[in-house]
Amino acid sequence: MLKIKTISIALFATFFAFSAMAEMISMGLTGSALYYDASGHEKMKSSGNKTNKSESGAAGFVSIFIEGTLPNTDTIVGLDVIPYSSKIGDGSNSVPDTDVEDDADTAGTNKVDVLMSNAVMLYIEQPVDIPGLSNFGDSFIKLGYSQMTLETDETVQTGSTYGDESMDGIHVGVGMRGDMDSGGFWKAGLLYTSYDGATFKGSSDVDSVNNTIELEDMDTLSLRISVGQSF
Repeated sequence: MLKIKTISIALFATFFAFSAMAEMISMGLTGSALYYDASGHEKMKSSGNKTNKSESGAAGFVSIFIEGTLPNTDTIVGLDVIPYSSKIGDGSNSVPDTDVEDDADTAGTNKVDVLMSNAVMLYIEQPVDIPGLSNFGDSFIKLGYSQMTLETDETVQTGSTYGDESMDGIHVGVGMRGDMDSGGFWKAGLLYTSYDGATFKGSSDVDSVNNTIELEDMDTLSLRISVGQSF
């Protein structure tokens, strides 16, 4: 609830800020189908061994956007917010009890869900003539910067837990825009995003060991469909 209130306040503040500086204000919803590819490793503190792993998958989510056209230009500046936590992946692996000299049985299956939350993107859309796209609508290129929190919801047999980490992303994309008969507008586009890495440090497990998961990089490609209304 606190996250929703914070995001709502941010959206209203952005709306009034855009109203003061922009010639036209627009708001709407965006549905995204996202493909991700991530790689990293887990380092075992007790042995120093590293286990490399890569993961890819798909996820979908809905976001809210507010944007405005800068005075005397056709450049659009906007803010895109995902107002909830969205699951983007999961995983599991079976592990043996590597320390048989104590009373703790740490064999079993480790499970984890990965969620994206507090995702906010600041973007610029600049109309340009893109051969092929311009036949279907007003084409544009898109550049953006975002921040999000990557949350882990894990069940680990050793009892260890991992915290959440913030990540920054750089966005580059292309799209097209057109008017609807209802008076609103639509947008469609592809957006590539490169996120920086993150380090997740585990809490002490039953053997007083702290493992570390290093997410080295994560890239995404998303198909985005938007509908909105200008004011």
